[in-house]
Amino acid sequence: MAEAEVEELPKAIVRRLVKEKLAQVAAGGAEVIVNKDAMSAFAESARIFIHYLSATANDMCKESKRQTINADDVLKALDEMEFPEFVEPLNTSLQEFRNKNAARRSETTQKKAEKRRKIDKESLPQEQNDAADHGKTDED
Repeated sequence: MAEAEVEELPKAIVRRLVKEKLAQVAAGGAEVIVNKDAMSAFAESARIFIHYLSATANDMCKESKRQTINADDVLKALDEMEFPEFVEPLNTSLQEFRNKNAARRSETTQKKAEKRRKIDKESLPQEQNDAADHGKTDED
């Protein structure tokens, strides 16, 4: 039987996240150098955390007799895992994400409505021309 393949997080993303966070907390804005082993440790720690969080959120979902994990399950899982300090920042990010998506959907809906109005306007003279071709006028 083949051994299960371990999924890794993209190294470039892990590196970028680690460097951004270290730049935020570094004294005087000094660049912190992270060696290859440390970067691997960050990546593996993040992978394990994601697996643990996923399993715990899945348990929260099953307790609610559902099959689809939602954001509330993840938030409850963070509390269950004793990471309550993550809940508020995650709620803030989640709300920003929802607001951006709502604005994007609204913008898309407006563009579609404008496009329909434009098409309707362009087709109106054609319909009047077709009526005139058949001996009908607006005066009839």
